[in-house]
Amino acid sequence: MRLLPDRPSIEYLRKEAKDLLAVLRESKPDASLAEAQRALAAEYGVRDWPALKAEVERRVADAPTAPAGLAEELAEAFDLGTLTGPAKPVLFTAMGRCWDLTTDRGRWLAVTVYDWITNEQAQLGARLREAAVAAGVAAPAAAISPHGRLIEKVRGENWRVHEWLEVGTAPVLPVSTAMARRAGALFGTLHALAIPSAEPIHGYLAFRRSEDDWQHLLGRARAARKPWAEQLDARLPAIRELLAIELDAPDELMLCNRNLNPESVRQGRDGQLTVMEWDFAGSLSPELELGSVLTHWLMRPEVNQRGLLAFRDGYGEVREWPKLGLESFAVAITGWLNWTYNAICEAIDPEDADHAVFAEREAVGVLDRMMTRGGLEQLLVV
Repeated sequence: MRLLPDRPSIEYLRKEAKDLLAVLRESKPDASLAEAQRALAAEYGVRDWPALKAEVERRVADAPTAPAGLAEELAEAFDLGTLTGPAKPVLFTAMGRCWDLTTDRGRWLAVTVYDWITNEQAQLGARLREAAVAAGVAAPAAAISPHGRLIEKVRGENWRVHEWLEVGTAPVLPVSTAMARRAGALFGTLHALAIPSAEPIHGYLAFRRSEDDWQHLLGRARAARKPWAEQLDARLPAIRELLAIELDAPDELMLCNRNLNPESVRQGRDGQLTVMEWDFAGSLSPELELGSVLTHWLMRPEVNQRGLLAFRDGYGEVREWPKLGLESFAVAITGWLNWTYNAICEAIDPEDADHAVFAEREAVGVLDRMMTRGGLEQLLVV
């Protein structure tokens, strides 16, 4: 689900709706602005354009403030200089809230990250990022702490900081054919680096819960009187179909970004894509990463066949398109199942108020837009 920033602008959303209208008219010339507005609202997890405007007004009136002293501690931990103003909220994600910090040395984006993203893990991403930048990929420069670390623990949480870049929004789904071609070329460039990796595929992308686990989760949702519990029950047969597509880990793996979703990039003035997220980097094969990529870029809100062809063309300009089969989606399936399971768990028993709102919307979103075997098969028909 697309996330609204903490200080959204209705004018910015109007521009996004117009951009989305141009995409919709690629396949439906008579599409209206009202249709584009409804589609954009659905991407943000609300029912229609008036509801989206109301959510913008609510957020503007109730913007969060940074806990006292947090900005100063972050600036000290990463040696950013002296703060010249209060921290500004940017966005709440599954990992936590991001903050905009301005000091006498520049402007920075501070981001909380999962506990498993240690300095060693972040170094993997930095290695891939450096090679990618040398190959022409745009990415912000990371701040390094006085201790030489990319990740520092502040108030019990892992944080990273990078320079603030003045870039546009993340791509709106469905993506245009031009955007899909640029994304394909980006992945072709990253895969052409072919940095060998001896590490196994991360457990989050390899471990799956059993059918019994999902049945137990359904029981928890019903006990919590969640309005979407019966929808989860109706989705269990499709989940069983996905569980049947198993991972057969390849012998040779390379260092991949592993989280280069539309939400992880920003658009520049010239259309160039800036990759904001590198900390999830790790071992995959090109086939397995492409299987995951296609589900994020070209399967929402439904399979984007025009975009799929353009993506393949863009990739082919840099590197030969590999042969894909249903098994190529095994990692995508595992990641989606684990994300869905965890979102539902968090919605049932949230960590705090921010996580409660995020998880409830995410649970509804993943159940409304199920990954299915049939959808995956459509991604192979080109």
